[in-house]
Amino acid sequence: MSRSRLKLLSRSETKDIHDASLQILENPGLRIPSKRALDILKMAGANVDYEKNRATIPEDIVREALRRAPKTLKYCARNPKNNLLLNKKETYFTTDAYSVFIRDSKTGQRRSSTNEDLAQWAILSDYLPQIHDIWTSMVPNDIPESMQRIVAILTCLDNSEKHVEGMALSAREAQYEIEIAAAIVGDRETLKKKPIFSAIQCPIAPLGYEKGLIEGVIEFAKAGIPVVPLAMPLAGETGPVTIAGTLVVNNAEVLGSIVISEFANPGAPVLYAGDPSGIDLMTGAFVISPEGVLINSALTSLAHYYGLPSLITGGCSDSKIPDAQAAYERTLGLVTTLLTGPDIICGLGGLEGANVMCPELLLIDNEIVEEALRIARGFEVDDATLAVDVIRGVGPGGHFLSQKHTVDHLKNEYWIPKISNRDPYETWIKKGAKDIVQIAKEKIEEILSRHKPDPIPLDIRQEISQIIKKCESEFLKRKH
Repeated sequence: MSRSRLKLLSRSETKDIHDASLQILENPGLRIPSKRALDILKMAGANVDYEKNRATIPEDIVREALRRAPKTLKYCARNPKNNLLLNKKETYFTTDAYSVFIRDSKTGQRRSSTNEDLAQWAILSDYLPQIHDIWTSMVPNDIPESMQRIVAILTCLDNSEKHVEGMALSAREAQYEIEIAAAIVGDRETLKKKPIFSAIQCPIAPLGYEKGLIEGVIEFAKAGIPVVPLAMPLAGETGPVTIAGTLVVNNAEVLGSIVISEFANPGAPVLYAGDPSGIDLMTGAFVISPEGVLINSALTSLAHYYGLPSLITGGCSDSKIPDAQAAYERTLGLVTTLLTGPDIICGLGGLEGANVMCPELLLIDNEIVEEALRIARGFEVDDATLAVDVIRGVGPGGHFLSQKHTVDHLKNEYWIPKISNRDPYETWIKKGAKDIVQIAKEKIEEILSRHKPDPIPLDIRQEISQIIKKCESEFLKRKH
């Protein structure tokens, strides 16, 4: 955990938001158009109105769900060296959300993303050291819609050896995703112990869930797959215009999802999550804003209040290209959120409020994260770092470059960039006067030509192929 910490909410303010959320869960409650979910809540003791698809949840049920929820989680990966322990002592990073566009790194043009784009994205993410788990960041638009999310998870698992964040729009999608992951690790019991993927499932603000998504939550909870209820209220639109009020909506939606998970399967792995934001007051559109940074950063206080592992949004930009706006918006968000100490920060690689993924930015974000982590780590003050004897030995007018002390402490004290340029102006000119985006483009080509993550073994691929055929037979036939 970094030494530098930022708390946007006091303990009493956090409790105020918690108490307000409990009031909302009891009145007016949540809209849940799923008999399965309503049955679970009724069995738990909630007040359920099946005709109105409404449930109100008393405080004692919320308290019991929070008691059941694990306070430490493992995000496992195909390669165990990439396993992540979410225990509030380290902050990890993942890519941005499920967009339909990519900014082509070769042409610079915005176009529909394909499954091959997603595969290359997974390879880049697998290579970059500060991307610790991989979101299915792009829609494979060349795949039939009903198969897209299942294929996306398989594509990321096959082209990376890190943990994958996926999603499902129905219980059946969730079941197929679980079946594929179980085939990779061996069986369902092993998958419960070693979940190689997790599920982002978004509530529908304000105070509701979509039928397929919440039934997917139930399937994942029963299978031991970590569920990430990524609430996304917009302040002034699907949440109150005040930051505190939007936090109440976000919190109520997350708590409701956790209750359903924990009463579907006590001890089900869940994260505290959110991606609330503000709106453009002129258009009503979602925007990356300082208010959004404050809202997201404050969510970490709520996660810590409940003792839950967390995934909080902290990157991205409204810019349409990888320019100065893209740099300052994502840097402010990443650094501020990092200092609050969540387990995972998402948002790497996105433009246009996550409508577009940009491979060059993925590399630039990796650089930003490394520098931000160095700042957050702070520095030590002790006899060795005060270096009194070394300073005396060098004396007035000397230099420290040849000192053993310099060699011993250089690596720990100083961050070395991977793609940022620190050359003198004349040297930069001789090397082609390249900007950071051009350097990132060239690095992308190098990574894709050299980095080859171990694929899923052939015998398991054959087993998964049969699962995919069964899925296609069901989903594509249903479509017609």
